[in-house]
Amino acid sequence: MAKRNVSRCSIPAKGKEKLLVKIKNSNEENSRTFKLNAYDKDSETKDSLSINDKHTCEDTLGPGSEKIYRVDAAVVNTKVVLEIIQEKGGSGISVSSKNRGSLNALITLK
Repeated sequence: MAKRNVSRCSIPAKGKEKLLVKIKNSNEENSRTFKLNAYDKDSETKDSLSINDKHTCEDTLGPGSEKIYRVDAAVVNTKVVLEIIQEKGGSGISVSSKNRGSLNALITLK
């Protein structure tokens, strides 16, 4: 059975129109496929927020590559919950939501 890795973090979004999230594939040999979801922490329905102008985000990062994703946070009052799901492969997911310059979160796929 395939291993499923899921990680979540909360990112403060008060007063921000968009959040920038960098995802890195730290594996130098294999590609990593994942799903990325974002929603308002205070929302009861957990409706998806737009990521790179799409409501669903599925992507594959090649070996050693990285990409920046833009989350639309204009309708969020307090925090955005960012959820990343990796269905196959990898030994885990590292998530850091500390601000690093213009980035609001850094996610590393192992």
